[in-house]
Amino acid sequence: MPATAQQAYNWQPADTAQVNNWLLQAATKTNTQASAALGLAQKAYTAAEQINYTNGVAAASVLMGGLLSNGKDYLAATTCLEKAKLIYQNAGNEVLLAQVLKQLGDVYAARSYFRQSSDSYREAVPLLRKTGQTKILSDCTEGIGTIAATFGRYKNAAIFFQRSLIMKQGLHEEKGISALITKLSLAHLNARQYDSALYFIEQLKHATDVDAYVITEALSNESMVYSFTGKLLKADSVLQLADKKLPLLNNNAEKIKICIAKTVYGMAKEDKTFAKLYFDSTARLLAGSRNPEMAFTGFNYLAEINSIKGDYKTAYNMLRQAEIYKDLYRTDNIDRLKAEGENASEISLQQKEIEYLNLLNKLKASQLGKEAFQRLALLRENIIKDSSIAKQELMMLAMETETNLRTKQWQQEKELSLSLSRENKLKQQLLLDERSNKRILWLMLLGTGLLGTVIYYQYQKQKKKNSIIKKQAVELEVLNKEIHHRVKNNLQVISSMLDLQSQTLTDERGKAIIKEGIQRVQSMAFIHQNLYQGNVVNSVNMNEYIKMLSNHLFQTYNIGTDKIELHTRIENLNLHTDTAIPLGMILNELISNALKYAFKGRESGAVWVTMKKNDNELLLQVKDNGVGLQKDFNPHHTSSFGYEIIKAFLQKMKARMNVDGSHGTDVQIIISKFKTTARL
Repeated sequence: MPATAQQAYNWQPADTAQVNNWLLQAATKTNTQASAALGLAQKAYTAAEQINYTNGVAAASVLMGGLLSNGKDYLAATTCLEKAKLIYQNAGNEVLLAQVLKQLGDVYAARSYFRQSSDSYREAVPLLRKTGQTKILSDCTEGIGTIAATFGRYKNAAIFFQRSLIMKQGLHEEKGISALITKLSLAHLNARQYDSALYFIEQLKHATDVDAYVITEALSNESMVYSFTGKLLKADSVLQLADKKLPLLNNNAEKIKICIAKTVYGMAKEDKTFAKLYFDSTARLLAGSRNPEMAFTGFNYLAEINSIKGDYKTAYNMLRQAEIYKDLYRTDNIDRLKAEGENASEISLQQKEIEYLNLLNKLKASQLGKEAFQRLALLRENIIKDSSIAKQELMMLAMETETNLRTKQWQQEKELSLSLSRENKLKQQLLLDERSNKRILWLMLLGTGLLGTVIYYQYQKQKKKNSIIKKQAVELEVLNKEIHHRVKNNLQVISSMLDLQSQTLTDERGKAIIKEGIQRVQSMAFIHQNLYQGNVVNSVNMNEYIKMLSNHLFQTYNIGTDKIELHTRIENLNLHTDTAIPLGMILNELISNALKYAFKGRESGAVWVTMKKNDNELLLQVKDNGVGLQKDFNPHHTSSFGYEIIKAFLQKMKARMNVDGSHGTDVQIIISKFKTTARL
């Protein structure tokens, strides 16, 4: 039975006895009959709420949160634990509050909400230290270190792991101590602190309570340390020990780690055949295990060893492969932050990438030159066609001339029938003229045939050029999507950096300002995500974008839809980025204002977001049923930075805004000049 439930079972009046009985039954069935335990906890929760028994409500919420988390229903588990947290905060019960905060940190981490998880752990640490709960304190400290390692902050992670290790050693938790030593060795390895990594690897190798899997992983990590530091003989010796352990294991993960270590060893030894053999083996094992996180780690190790060797091209390719697996690893949660430590080799790789982009720009310039040449060829072809038509007209004129000559010949024969000599001379002359005309005619026919051949050749040549142009258009579209993808990734990196920076601030207003900046950057990131996922360049599906932005803001401000309802009425419009980006920034400000200010002091409410096209105008409406605005509020004379942003974008789009704050807040924006795009 969880400690939070045990400590809540104090004596209560007679009408709470049944609630306590249900809670006790649920606690005893937690590990054996989870479904029955959940039903009893829900029954106890409902009864405790009816009789206003707050301790019973809190204990039932903690039980349900644990059971739902075990069943991987993390969203429902979060709701239950947040309920218990609020009750213990109001009651001033620091012991139970600290335990609930630790559970919340675990659930948020399982959902990949790492910022919320870190906040919960950090909030629990001083309470756990104050109340002397060392076991849970060590787990929270380890959790903070795990989050730091997830974001590539390996030096910070090592500090937290070290603190947790000291506490676990004091508690004599042998299994937890081995796990932490493993994490410490990996953190120091990724932070390039090779001496420290070797120290903890040696501790693992000489421990008596570790299994063959842990020893094999320690050996693979040790070989990579020796490969990175150029001690290839030691690396080879350690790999031979790992090979002896491998037949005892039935675990693909350890096989993959050893293959990665051998690939790194081959790269360090500059034995490309050996490295390729184990690189291919790693790829086959990864394809079978579907473990993108391990693939991401392996490709980073390969990028590092190639960077050390000066092979930046291969290092760059390894980093690109790592990025592909990173996207696969983080697909289920678009809010998962991306923060990786930079080093000298990565800066060099970025310079290589810039050179690559410059080459692409030169290629574009070359392609534009080819297009100009093709236009010139088309102009020449048109001139040739005009010349052909003129020659055909001349041929028709020659044929008419021949007909006239024959008519004249017959007239002359009738007129000169009495003079045979002149007639013979005339006939001879006519025969000569006819032969000459036939030669001319045959020459014209031959010229026409040659001209037809030239035209056919030019047609085939133009057909081939058209296919090249189509292929280039497809490549440009793929490049454009790649650029939007990179822009989206860069914006999310900026957002992550701002979020990490905000955690170092103590000024709450400063944190709020940075948080608003993060949301504005994120709204633009969603635009670029929609662009590279869509089928039309520079086209944003506003229905998908507005729903994505609204849901993100609700999650960011930790507002559940059971408290504030979101209603959307959005036509399926595809807008050009010149219109979609300003609208996205305006929506970000209006919805954020509604969530932050409209429902202060209220338990529930609703927000409506509407976008529709009326005739030649576009209507955007954000409305809530909150506290409304002050009677003397004028959006055109306010000093609010949010409204300054809105007014700037309204002026850019030549739009007008109407604000009604009498019954809630109703903001209507009418846009006369906007750009739409065709749908595919």
